[in-house]
Amino acid sequence: MEINSIFPLTSLGVLELFQLLPLFSVSFGALFALILGTHKEKGHGFAFLTSFIFLLSGLLQSITNINAIDVNILGGTLVLNPFTRTLSLMIILFALIGVVLTYGQDKKEGLLSEIYALILFATAGMILMVSTTHLLFMFIALEIMSLSIYVMVAMRRTSRFSAEAGLKYFILGGLASAMLLYGSSLIFGSLGSFELLSLNKILIGLKQPSPIFFVGLGLVVAAMLFKIGAFPFHGWVPDVYQGASTNVTGFMGAAVKFTAFMAFARIAQNIIFVDSIPALKWFQNFIWFVAAATMIFGNFVAIAQTELKRMLSFSTIAHSGYLLLGLYAINSKDGSVSSLVLYLFFYALANLGAFAIISLFEEKNQKDLHLEQIAGLGMKHPFLGLMLTVFLLSMAGIPLTSGFIGKYGLFSSAVTAGEVPLVIIAVLTSVVSVFYYLRVIVYLFMKESGQEVAKYQAMRGASIAAFVSAAATIQFGVFPKAIIHFVKMITR
Repeated sequence: MEINSIFPLTSLGVLELFQLLPLFSVSFGALFALILGTHKEKGHGFAFLTSFIFLLSGLLQSITNINAIDVNILGGTLVLNPFTRTLSLMIILFALIGVVLTYGQDKKEGLLSEIYALILFATAGMILMVSTTHLLFMFIALEIMSLSIYVMVAMRRTSRFSAEAGLKYFILGGLASAMLLYGSSLIFGSLGSFELLSLNKILIGLKQPSPIFFVGLGLVVAAMLFKIGAFPFHGWVPDVYQGASTNVTGFMGAAVKFTAFMAFARIAQNIIFVDSIPALKWFQNFIWFVAAATMIFGNFVAIAQTELKRMLSFSTIAHSGYLLLGLYAINSKDGSVSSLVLYLFFYALANLGAFAIISLFEEKNQKDLHLEQIAGLGMKHPFLGLMLTVFLLSMAGIPLTSGFIGKYGLFSSAVTAGEVPLVIIAVLTSVVSVFYYLRVIVYLFMKESGQEVAKYQAMRGASIAAFVSAAATIQFGVFPKAIIHFVKMITR
C-alpha cells in the first residue's frame, strides 16, 4: 500500500498555512530554544525566553484563529475547527505555565537547557493529537509527545529516582504505544480504514464485525487506559510522579492527561459507543467497571499516603475514573463533550498550581515532601499556603472553585445520560477524597512546625505559575458563566 493512500498528500494553500501558525510557532520555537540553549553561560535564559515568546505567539494566534472556517488537511487527517483550535489553545496555555514553572527549577535541579525545547516538542505532538481523527496519525503524534516526556522525566541526572522513573515510563509507555499501533493495524485490516469517522460509518452499517476488529479494539483501549493512568494500568503513575522533577510532574498531570483523554474520548465516541453492534456493549461495560475501580482504588489508596506527590499521583488516578464517567455523558443521546473539556481544563489548572507550590519547598533532588515537612508552613507563608488550599479545594470539588463547576457539570451530564449508579460511586469517592485534601490543609495551618520542616526555596517562575493558576481557579469558580457558554458554543 502506498503512503499516499493512507495520508493523501495535497498542497497547502494560504488558508491552511495560516491555520497552522500556532503549530508552526511551537515547532520552530522548540528548534530555536534547542539551538540557543547551547550558549555556554546564558543558555538557560535564552531557551526560556525563546520558549516563552513562541508559546505566547502561538497562544495569540490560536485566539485569533478560533472562529475561523473549518479546514481539513491531508484529506481530513488534520481537522482544524473551533473545537480542535480551542483544545490546542488550552494545551499551549498549559505549556506556557509549564515553561514559567520550569524557570528557576531548571537550575535548582540541574536540568539541561533542552528541557524548554522538549516541552515545546511535546506540545506540538499534543496539538497534532487533539486535531486528528486518524488512528495512525494519532500514534505518530502520541510518539512525538511521549518521547519528549520520557526524556524530561529522566532529566534529573543526579537523582537515581529520576533515572528509575524515566526507565519505567519508557518501557511501559513503549509497550502501550506498540499496543496502540498493533491494535490500529488490526482495525484497519478488518474494516479497511484508519479514519475514525469512516470507521464509525462502517460499523453502523455492519451487523457484526470480524473477531480481528475486537482484538484490535481491545489493544487500543488498553493502550489509551495506560496513557490516562486508569486502574489497572496505573502502575507507572506514582513512581513517575515522584521521580520526575516537580515542574515536569505538573506539566504531565495537566497537559499530557488532557491530551490523552481527549484522544480517548474521540476513539470511544466513534468506535466503542456504537449502539447498533451489541458486542460492543462488552467494551462499554468494561470501561464502566474500570471507571468504578479507578475511582475507588485511587481515592482509598491516596488516604494512606503521607507524601504529597505520591498522594497527588493517586488523586490523579481517581480523577481518571471521574473522567471515564464523562465518556458515558458525551455518548448519550443528548450528550455534549463540553462537560468533559471543562473538567479537564479546571483540573489541569489546579494540578499545575499545586505542583508549583510543592516545588517552592522541595530540596534539590528530593524525592517527595512528607506531610510532617509542611506542618505550620501555612502560617509562615500564608499567601502560598492559601494558594495551595485553593488548589486542593478545587480538586476536591468544593464550591467557589473551578473544580466544583467542572465536577458538577460532569456528574449532572452523567445523570442525564442515565449513569446514576456510577455517579453515586463518583460522589461517594469524592467525599473520601475530601479527607486527604483537607489533611494537607490541616498540616499547613493547624500543626506546629517540627524539626524537619521544609525551607522556602525562592523561585520567581514557580511563584508566577502558582499565582496565575490560583487566579484562574478562583475566577472560573466564582464567575464560570462565560467559559461555560464559550465551551458549549464550540462543542456543538
